[in-house]
Amino acid sequence: MRIQTKIISLVAGVLFGTCTACGVFAVNQYMNVSIKKLAVNEMEKLELAERGFSQIGSREDFDKMGELARDAYLKYQFEHFYQKGYALLKGQECIKNMTDYEITAPEVLEETYEVQRLGESFLLLMKRQLPYPEDFWVLSVKDITSTWEEGKEQARSYLAVFTVVFTVSMVIVAVVIRYLLKALEKLQAQAERIKGGDFSDKVVLKSRDELKELSDSLNSMSDQIQQQIEDLKLLLGAMAHEMKTPLTSIIGYADSLLHVRLSDQQKEQSLEAIYRCAGRLNQMSGKLLQLIGFYENQEIEMEAVDFVEVIKDIYEENKKILEEKEIRLELLLEDNEGIKKDIKIDRLDKKGAIMTVYGDKLLLTSLFANLISNSIKAFDNFGEIKVILNPKARKIIVQDNGRGIPLEDIPHVTKAFYMVDKSRSRRQQGAGLGLALAERIAKAHHASLEIESCLGEGTKVTVMISGLTVTFDYNL
Repeated sequence: MRIQTKIISLVAGVLFGTCTACGVFAVNQYMNVSIKKLAVNEMEKLELAERGFSQIGSREDFDKMGELARDAYLKYQFEHFYQKGYALLKGQECIKNMTDYEITAPEVLEETYEVQRLGESFLLLMKRQLPYPEDFWVLSVKDITSTWEEGKEQARSYLAVFTVVFTVSMVIVAVVIRYLLKALEKLQAQAERIKGGDFSDKVVLKSRDELKELSDSLNSMSDQIQQQIEDLKLLLGAMAHEMKTPLTSIIGYADSLLHVRLSDQQKEQSLEAIYRCAGRLNQMSGKLLQLIGFYENQEIEMEAVDFVEVIKDIYEENKKILEEKEIRLELLLEDNEGIKKDIKIDRLDKKGAIMTVYGDKLLLTSLFANLISNSIKAFDNFGEIKVILNPKARKIIVQDNGRGIPLEDIPHVTKAFYMVDKSRSRRQQGAGLGLALAERIAKAHHASLEIESCLGEGTKVTVMISGLTVTFDYNL
């Protein structure tokens, strides 16, 4: 049985049972109140007739009469004071019947009033004892068939209303359930499409309920999975493309060393070329592994990191190439008024942290190593790179006066394998992964990158570390 049939059957059963019980109760209450009202009215009539009837004689008068004379006198006076529909009882015997019915067993009437059915008619029976003579009763027999029919009419009216309400309610319930199940069917179909690798079709619900939240979550999950798959495909495709050139070179030089007579100088040049290509592959594979690793939702272990020590380590790693290209790397401490204080990197010891950032040291080192490496690649020879620390503003700036980036390329430079100048990047063993990796690391630290550049004038990358705890010491 489908869930739609189950829900509709359950709702129909509950609604039918509830409405039926309410209807029976309402009609029964209506009949009880109506009959009780008739009984009260009839009792008032009996009391009024009894007051007049009691004036026909006193208890002493009746006691002086003989039984036959008394009974005849009572029957005669009863006709004058009581109307049609009443009977005079002596004990359990009817001695004067002014009703249209035969009275056979009045002793069974024990309650104040009682309703009896006689064929198609309904009778209201009431019995009231006279104060004197003793053991005389007045029996009232009133036809209340019309009242009973009114009750039936009320029941029919309720049944008609119930039928309409029940039908409309079930239609509404069916429509609502169908809408909800249709939405679930759409979400199920979308989940099946996601399972099959199709992320293009999204389910957009306009309601404001849990289904809308589920739809949004599913769409968000689909977008994330699609983005991850696209990025991974890009990584794999670009890796295959990027490895092709250095692998071709390695194979070519290795083949020459194996099958061609080379001079010692040519052999040395071939080995150096193989070494460079292998280094490029090693560098690119390392960055790829780091970049792919950020798809895993792993918590970063935060620790106090002496940021100046990070810069010093990066400086030591790049000291040789900085000297070869005659590039000056400066570390500056800036306050909110723009005043900068030069910190001599090569003279720093590791006593006392100038600026402490809470994060992952290896990842932060990788982030700024990539930024500084990109700045170094922006020069052929001669230049200046500034690392500006502004603890109060919670930002770190890496700025160079190199060749810069064309304005139209700036929005794309953080994409994996995007290269502004591909031929130059390959000569410098670049893979277009530095800024992509830097952006991923920044996001993992709840930070962000802001890139400004002007072709021919240089590039400025601001790392906004507003999401991290920062402490500093100006007493250098």
